[in-house]
Amino acid sequence: MDHYEAVNNYKQFQDKKTGYVEQESTGHYCIWDRKYPENPERVVCARRRLEALNLIERCERITPETFPEDIFLRKHSKELFERLRQCSEKSDAELQDESSKWDAVFITRETFEDTKKSTQAALTLTLKVARNEYKNGFALIRPPGHHAMANAFCGYCFMNNVAISAEVAIAEGLAKRVLIVDYDVHHGQGVQQLFYDRDDVLYFSIHRYEHGEFWPNLRESDSDYIGTGRGKGYNVNVPLNKTGLGDSDYLAIVFNILLPLAYEYNPDLILISAGYDAAIGCPEGEMLVTPHFYGHLITLLSGLANGKLVVLLEGGYFKESLAEGVACTLKALLGDVCYPVTIESNPTVDPLLQEVINNIKYILRDYWKCFKTEELFEYPRFGNMAINSLEEHVTCLEYRKVVESTGVYETVDCYPVQSNGTIERFNAMIQELRKVYSKSRTCNNIVGYVYDESLLNHKPTGDTGKCPPERPERLTEIIKRFEEFGLKDRCKHIELIKFDERAWLEKVHGSEYISNILNQKNITEKVDWYFNDQTSHAIRKCVSSVLSLAQNISDGSIRAGVAVIRPPGHHALCNGGSGFCFVNNVVVAAQYLTEKLHYKRVLIVDFDIHHGNGTQELTYERSDILYLSIHRFDQNKFFPACEEANYTYTGKNCGEGYNINIPFNKDKKKNIDYWTVWYKLVLPIAYSYNPDFVIISAGFDAGIFDPLGGGYQVTPEMYGQLVQTLKPLASGRVLLALEGGYHLETTALSMVACVKALLGDPLPVPTFSEEVSEDTLETVRNVVRQQRSKWPLLEVNKRIANFLCMRAQLTKLEELSQINPADEGTLQQFRDLVIQCRNNGSGFYDA
Repeated sequence: MDHYEAVNNYKQFQDKKTGYVEQESTGHYCIWDRKYPENPERVVCARRRLEALNLIERCERITPETFPEDIFLRKHSKELFERLRQCSEKSDAELQDESSKWDAVFITRETFEDTKKSTQAALTLTLKVARNEYKNGFALIRPPGHHAMANAFCGYCFMNNVAISAEVAIAEGLAKRVLIVDYDVHHGQGVQQLFYDRDDVLYFSIHRYEHGEFWPNLRESDSDYIGTGRGKGYNVNVPLNKTGLGDSDYLAIVFNILLPLAYEYNPDLILISAGYDAAIGCPEGEMLVTPHFYGHLITLLSGLANGKLVVLLEGGYFKESLAEGVACTLKALLGDVCYPVTIESNPTVDPLLQEVINNIKYILRDYWKCFKTEELFEYPRFGNMAINSLEEHVTCLEYRKVVESTGVYETVDCYPVQSNGTIERFNAMIQELRKVYSKSRTCNNIVGYVYDESLLNHKPTGDTGKCPPERPERLTEIIKRFEEFGLKDRCKHIELIKFDERAWLEKVHGSEYISNILNQKNITEKVDWYFNDQTSHAIRKCVSSVLSLAQNISDGSIRAGVAVIRPPGHHALCNGGSGFCFVNNVVVAAQYLTEKLHYKRVLIVDFDIHHGNGTQELTYERSDILYLSIHRFDQNKFFPACEEANYTYTGKNCGEGYNINIPFNKDKKKNIDYWTVWYKLVLPIAYSYNPDFVIISAGFDAGIFDPLGGGYQVTPEMYGQLVQTLKPLASGRVLLALEGGYHLETTALSMVACVKALLGDPLPVPTFSEEVSEDTLETVRNVVRQQRSKWPLLEVNKRIANFLCMRAQLTKLEELSQINPADEGTLQQFRDLVIQCRNNGSGFYDA
């Protein structure tokens, strides 16, 4: 077995353009109601914004192909297709009468042709991306499609653009697994129905539901409708039961449900039903999602499917936020930096959404490994129905049945209307956001790196007993692999800026210690701490390297940077060093960023297998630097063997809560363990902190075959994906500095994967066939308990009852539990109802 096959197969780089296709459908508008929200102006206003930002000219514009009509019959009945065709010959009165037979639909004589063109535009783009002719693409099209069913028009939709595109891509052998992400505020019941018994399409929908009181008012839009047959588990509904939800709520869905599912599914192609009616201002959604959130979502998903994402416009009816959402999405597809998602201090996830997220985890736990890890508890017990709402959850569903339709639907004034004052208020909000966006970071997409051959001259001189693993070949092997993968030519070699390295070192370390280190006085060589007459020069070079990268990233001459340096630094304390480390390179960089460049929040993420005890000590009382470390601890028996590496050490004074330790105690950790703590802990905390700059202490000694890793088995592609998911933060300001990693091939290929992630190249996705270690799950629980009060995005994590019921059943159980337990009749009713609830599973899911 070749453990490096995955990354070695990815020598290709991203040289394809983003495809763009447009279908305005000028003849498709409501001829009897000119105020109808689904109209040609939706495309026009979005295009106008894209042109103002010069985004379309950066894409390759695609002319839609013409497909035979049987393409539409892949997902729709011939009778439905012909019925739409016949509308081309009807009078206005007949068209309005025909429209009244369908829920939320208007039809014109041009609708048939415009619908075909919209679907053909979507399909053209999808196939070109799937064939790798383009890296990704955006289809600015109408009419939309995700409500269209096999035998019915619905919700402004006639033919299901995304469903037809997925079907044809699979049929032509261009994809075996398609992920459809639908963030339109309305449930795409058409897509759900068309793939409900399939496992080659994973349908994921986030939609407003309100227990069935929101359109389309379907019981099947709830979270227990998960598919049938081989498709069971492959239909995922995230029903939102209140309005006013914003970025922190949507991020909670992404981190807790979407990302773990998507990475486990590992799709070949991602299609996005992009409705912007959850964005600020839309009267149909009444949500508060910012336009730039959509760019983050695209970037977070771009590490999957070789980056093959196709975005198809669905809804969105507040024109300014629609246009801005489209612009932020296309910028992300083009690889631009994301404007930071600003979560207010003490971010919260709405309690009703927390219920939904945990419902989904429980309902899907038998179908996805990522949800089997959730901790369960026994429930209920007679006379004891109370749960701790902060830490425990009971899966409870509720459907408030609405009045069924008579089969005749309104065709005018059948949509929400905002007052002029409301429209002006939301327009002002979007204009303010545009001003902020215009002042946000602009930079080229160049990744810079620093490397100096003089760093190879740092070697041991005394008798250390054996050749230490921290050796010059670590750097030469990395540079050799950079050349092999073409990275040296694609990255910019950064010339070092002249700094007073000693002055910056003394801002972090004790002056006497720095004097001794630089002059090599009063220090003693040992196995993990050696020096020669070139060590002082190497130390200075490392400092000037990270500071030069920090400055270049900050001024925008490069987007992100990589420091190929040694000796490493994260074990260097204020007045001492060990573990091959003399001075703390990343803390010096963070000090420069905060003091000289005035950054307010610097995030240091350390995934070296050894705890960065030096970094922790030097930042422990600071809130302008958040230190987050994933490391092997082994109950304080693994180097550096300090109790302060445990999860209970969270910072001091103003730094309280800004030190996050994620310690592993048992078992040989694998990709799945690192990925689990990443999406459960690292990403929620990182996004909550909202850093201005991200520094990665990139130690690869948890990598496979590492001599100091003790059997850990993290692969290079996993490291690449970790970096990929940090890219949306800090407007792309990422500095990656080499720490440990002592197996030459693993370290070099891991660094290659990280650089390719920063460049936006297609990335291999790790396989997660193994199980998460129970020790890893215990670590997650410990950190959540310790940190949830500081970082409320963690509050979603709860113990889940091994129980599923409807709201009425739970109410009855609570009522029965309060009756005298000596009443055998009542007790039997209670037992019978519990049994009924425990048998709910399959009946609920297949209902």
